[in-house]
Amino acid sequence: MLIIACISLLALMFLGVPITFSLLGAGFLAVLLGNGSLPMYMNCRGFISGINSFTLMAIPFFMISGAIMNQGGLSKRIIQFCSALFSWLRGGVGIVCVAANMVFGAVSGSGTAAVAAIGSITAPDMEKIGYKKEFTGAMIAGAASTAPIIPPGNVMIMFAAITGLSITRMFLAGYTPGFVIGIILMIICHFYAKKHNIDYGGKFEIKKVLRALYECFWALLMPLIIIVGITAGFCTPTEAGAVACVYGLIVGLFFYKDLSLKKIRDVLFSAAQGTGQILSLYAASTMFAYIFTVEGFGKIFQEWLMSVSSGNATVIMLLVGAFVLLIGCFMEPVAVMPVVLPLVYPLLQKLGMNMVQFGLFFTLCTIVGGLTPPVGSYLFVTVTVVKTGVTKLIPWMMVMILVDLIVILMVTFIPGFCTWLPDLLLGPM
Repeated sequence: MLIIACISLLALMFLGVPITFSLLGAGFLAVLLGNGSLPMYMNCRGFISGINSFTLMAIPFFMISGAIMNQGGLSKRIIQFCSALFSWLRGGVGIVCVAANMVFGAVSGSGTAAVAAIGSITAPDMEKIGYKKEFTGAMIAGAASTAPIIPPGNVMIMFAAITGLSITRMFLAGYTPGFVIGIILMIICHFYAKKHNIDYGGKFEIKKVLRALYECFWALLMPLIIIVGITAGFCTPTEAGAVACVYGLIVGLFFYKDLSLKKIRDVLFSAAQGTGQILSLYAASTMFAYIFTVEGFGKIFQEWLMSVSSGNATVIMLLVGAFVLLIGCFMEPVAVMPVVLPLVYPLLQKLGMNMVQFGLFFTLCTIVGGLTPPVGSYLFVTVTVVKTGVTKLIPWMMVMILVDLIVILMVTFIPGFCTWLPDLLLGPM
C-alpha cells in the first residue's frame, strides 16, 4: 500500500496535478488498490480529523487580520511610519521594505501575503529611486521570508499542532532569528545603495517621525495586541487572532474609515482563499501520513536514521533539514510536515534534542523552499509584483537563501540563539 501511495503521488505530480489533489488521489488509490487493511472511509476521516484542531483555528484568524491590515489602510500607514523612521539612512527605502514586511508578518503570519501586500506598495518606490528590478524582487521575497518566523507564523502553528509543543515557546523562540534575518537584509540594502550611489534621504527629522507615529498609532497597536496577548499569557494564539480581527475591523471602519462593506467582503474572500489552500494541503498530507503509520514505516525510518547518524541528534536534525530543503524545491514544505514530523519528532525527543530548537530549525528550512524554483511561492508572487522574469531574480535570490542558511546554521549549532527568550520568560523546558 505504501509503494502504491508513493508511485501514485509521483505520477500525479509529474502529470501536473496540484499537490493537494495529488496527495488525495494517491491516498485513495493506495487504499483502493492496497491489501484491504484500511476501509475507504478512513481517508475521509483522516482528512477531516487532520484539521480538527483548536490550534489550527489561529490560521484563518491571522489571515483575516492580515487582509484587514491591507484593505483597511493599516499596512499603508505602517509603511509611512517605517519610511519616516528609516528613509534618512543610506538604503532607507529598501530598509523600509524590510521593516514593513516584518511588522506585517507579525499580524498575518504568511510570507506570500506579505509579498502581495507590502511588495506591491514598496516595489514602485524602490525602482523609482534607482534599485534594479532583480534586487527589488529578491529583497521583497527575502524580507517576506521573516513572516513565518516572527510570530504568529503559520508554519509554527502547524508544527505545534502536530507535535503538541507549546506554541507560546515556539513564538518566543522565533523573534531572535526573525530579527537577525531582517537586520542582515537591511545591511545588504545599505551597502547596495552605497555601492550604486542611490537612496540617500537626507537628515533625520524627529517631527516627521512623531507625526507619522500619531497617524500610525492605531495600526501599530494591532501587532502589539497579538505579541503582548500571547507572550503575557492573556490569551491563546487563536484567541489573539480573533481579538486582532475585531480590533482591525473597528480601526478600519471607525478610525481610518478605509473599510467598506465591499472591502470587508474582499477581506473575507481573500482570507478564505488563503486558508483553504493551506489547510486543504495540510489535511491531505495528514491523510497520506496515516498510510505511513499503518504500514509501520516509522520504525524502519527511525532505525535507518539511527544507523546513519550513530545516534547523534544534531546529525539527524541536519538530515531532516536537507530533506525538507530538497523537497521544498518540488512541493510546498507544509505538505511534508504531517508525514515527516511524527516520524522524527519522538526520536529526537528521546535523544534529548531541544524541541524548540528543532521547531525553529524546521520552520527556517521550510522558508527556503518558498524562495526556490520551480514552485517557490514567495518567488512567483514576487515575479508578479515586480513584473520581471524568474531567471533574472535568481542571482540575488541566492543571496537571500544564503542569509537564511546562515541563520539555520546558527540555530543548529547555537541552541541558545533561539531558546534564550522562551527560557527567560517561561523558564527552561
